[in-house]
Amino acid sequence: MKTHCYSLLMAVALWSVACMSVQADVKLPAIISDNMVLQQRTDVKIWGKADPGENIIVTTSWSRKVRKTTADTEGRWELAIPTPKSTSEPQTLTVRGRNTIEIGNILIGEVWICSGQSNMEFPVDVDKSSRWKTAMTTVKEELQNADYPAMRFFRVEHQLAPDAPLDDCVGRWELCTPATAAKFSAVGFVFGRKIHNETAMPVGMIQSTWGGTHAESWTKREAMQGKYYDDLHAEQRRIKAEEPAEKARYDREKQAYDEAKRINPDTTLKAPRKAKKLNDNLRMATLWNGMIAPILPYTIQGVIWYQGESNNSRSAHYQSVFTNLIESWRTEWGQGDFPFYFVQIAPYYKQLPLLREGQLRTMQTVKNCGMAVITDAGDSTDIHPRNKVIPGERLAAWALAHEYDKDVPFMGPVYKKMKVEGDKAVLTFDYVGGGLESKGASLKGFVIAGNDGLFYPATAVIEGDKVEVSAPEVSAPVAVRYGWDKFFRVNLYNKEGFPATPFRTDDWDK
Repeated sequence: MKTHCYSLLMAVALWSVACMSVQADVKLPAIISDNMVLQQRTDVKIWGKADPGENIIVTTSWSRKVRKTTADTEGRWELAIPTPKSTSEPQTLTVRGRNTIEIGNILIGEVWICSGQSNMEFPVDVDKSSRWKTAMTTVKEELQNADYPAMRFFRVEHQLAPDAPLDDCVGRWELCTPATAAKFSAVGFVFGRKIHNETAMPVGMIQSTWGGTHAESWTKREAMQGKYYDDLHAEQRRIKAEEPAEKARYDREKQAYDEAKRINPDTTLKAPRKAKKLNDNLRMATLWNGMIAPILPYTIQGVIWYQGESNNSRSAHYQSVFTNLIESWRTEWGQGDFPFYFVQIAPYYKQLPLLREGQLRTMQTVKNCGMAVITDAGDSTDIHPRNKVIPGERLAAWALAHEYDKDVPFMGPVYKKMKVEGDKAVLTFDYVGGGLESKGASLKGFVIAGNDGLFYPATAVIEGDKVEVSAPEVSAPVAVRYGWDKFFRVNLYNKEGFPATPFRTDDWDK
């Protein structure tokens, strides 16, 4: 009996010790780990979990100062750690509670997030798991010399969270090699490489992307207020509620269609409409909760963004939706108006011009925003153009000019104003640089209209830093448009080689 009691007491004691050791472990999020890059010359956030009331001590190899805090009642803790100027010398950071975690091979440099949908997710090399991940046109050249030990990648794995923000994600920091670059965002890789090569500083690129997703999926739920968002919430609830009936309808109609085809292969019966459903990655806030909140509040220099195609059906609202996303991200990060540079979507046969206009207006109205124009990198039938060097390097040009004090051009002509002189519309532009030029014998893509609102193909001529537009059918010009279509070929540039953004001088609802 005594032996039995002793064994029981020992088992209970061992179980208690084990529970205490599990509960006592200090834990760090995935993004705070070996090989990471920390933003230079600022107070970077280091955070994690521990037992409520547990004392946390953080030390670093670059400073003698010991920093301490205490986990709150929910076991959360956070510290701000000053960082020195950029260095490629590996550093360490140690976190001590009841256990000790040492993070090694840390570099101090520049940290950027690359986010958005498929054109940002599009990898350097082919990925056979997705039909659209067909590799950059220059993949062999890109990977041939892709060994950059001072350039690091962190990829946030796909993770849904429709109901509430998550504390952590799945991912790890990796050094840039041909193997890791092959899987990473092509635009993010080109951008990071350009920044690294031009500044000689370490660069950390954090990829958080998911193809085919709406801007609203990447926005915090509490930031989406007002009738537009209320209507979208209602629409999404309706689609979810109707999914069972939609599936039953499709299965029934598909069975009848297959039977008709079996009896008569030449039947003219149309295939049934696919069942309408709301993919989980399209739910409002689900990607903010699952793929952005877990990397907050990792200290960054800024964001590059490539998204908009999936908002095509709601393009008239894109400026306000995109502006709201940018402002909400800045609020949540608490780093002020950090740079937010994005790609204006390429010409494509299904893409409405209103979306590009919404992006242009966002650049013009939101502080510290820049836009890479890629009218010369589109594919009429492929929504995923394979030339990712152009968008990556044009995004980098914005950063180099504004964040790193490099004297480099970064933007092409942007329409400023129109003056009518007789039968000509005379247009002036911002970002003219060294002057306007045509890539080709004559300018293409201009149309002009009078009071009747009918647009005609126009002759456009560069005169100094202006463009004169006219057409025989229009004796009194009222409006001019340029590249105002789904897919188009245009060729107005500045002499620095940056294309003009599509625009219209009117606001007609047609």
